[in-house]
Amino acid sequence: RLRDMTSVTALFVLTVACYVLASALFGLDLGRGGAKTESWAVRALWLATGVHVVYLCVDYAYSGRTPVATVHQTLAVLSLLIVVSFLATMRRHRLPVLGAFITPMTLLLLLAAGFKGHVAEVPEPVRSVLLPFHILVNVLGLAAFALAFAVAVAYVIQEQLLRRRQVGGVFQRLPALDVLDSWGFRLVTIGFPLFTLGVVTGSIWAARLGNVLEFSTGQGFALLAWVFFACVLLSRAAGGWRGRRAAIGTMLGFLCALAAIGGYVLRGVS
Repeated sequence: RLRDMTSVTALFVLTVACYVLASALFGLDLGRGGAKTESWAVRALWLATGVHVVYLCVDYAYSGRTPVATVHQTLAVLSLLIVVSFLATMRRHRLPVLGAFITPMTLLLLLAAGFKGHVAEVPEPVRSVLLPFHILVNVLGLAAFALAFAVAVAYVIQEQLLRRRQVGGVFQRLPALDVLDSWGFRLVTIGFPLFTLGVVTGSIWAARLGNVLEFSTGQGFALLAWVFFACVLLSRAAGGWRGRRAAIGTMLGFLCALAAIGGYVLRGVS
């Protein structure tokens, strides 16, 4: 058993190291550019993704638990889903420079997944077919929001460079503002209904447990994230929000979602 845990730990460390390498190469590509640097950064990210998949498979084989049995395992899956979504998107749209924002975020979530502690079992009243559905829609929604956050950060940076008339270097490697704004809107539109389903199913479980009025810190931040994203979409449709305002709203919404995740992680190690 100890040997099994050592193997899982070694794979986790190797996965983290690969993401660190990919993050460094994407950061170098953003700062200096060059086809060679970009090519090595993408290769490093593919390597990290492959090792990540192996880590999850080995962890499942040794633990015997589903990949989303705990919040920490869910974070490991979420971090993988984010980078897979990015790589799939990049095959259709050449936006490799966004890896400089997405890869560090993936690394952060994976590190949080390794911050394990004692996790309470899921109460019997909420064990049903809704549990995997609740987790699935939340993970998919958060993955879309994570990509939208990366796009929003790129938008704010690009706009600041344009205002300062710094039209060389990083400015030339980031996509145009209208492209970033359009992608941010699409991603939030994809993530919001999924996240909404997650909030609704979570409320159903709270009602089953009889503590519908008792909100944890994580639940409070999750609801606040939902409000931010709802405001972004509503303001786009009714108020004509575009560009910077929508980007900032998206960033605030995802930061609240991260705070919600942090609340669940810290509750698990308390």
